[in-house]
Amino acid sequence: MSLIDFGFDASAPATVTTRRPALVTQTVQPIIETVVVRPSQAAGYAMRPESTWGWQDLRDYVVREIEARHGPQVRNPKTESSIFKSFLTRWSDQAVSIAKVSFEVHNGMWRNAPISVNRFCVASDPYFAAVIAANL
Repeated sequence: MSLIDFGFDASAPATVTTRRPALVTQTVQPIIETVVVRPSQAAGYAMRPESTWGWQDLRDYVVREIEARHGPQVRNPKTESSIFKSFLTRWSDQAVSIAKVSFEVHNGMWRNAPISVNRFCVASDPYFAAVIAANL
């Protein structure tokens, strides 16, 4: 058996050079987002007979009643538009009466939960609008 010489002296101290990456410090400013919710100012529905209310009047009535009982809410005009147009189409003559009963009789609460705009969605009809309409 023969020894192979690899050209280095194992008994000599080894020199190791390492390169550290430079430490980068960066100050990150937190993003603070403030949502200001202002109460609804629309009240045009009060000047018109209930039989002539459009979806905007119904929406304004419901939003004002919700805010009066539960405080200002974060709103989405696009969603509100589709909800109240659909509600008025589905319940036509009874739509305003259902909304009025939900606030004037039930004080803005339904099954121990505050009434929100979403309560007027089609998915809530069997548990909300249909029950009120049956008792009108």
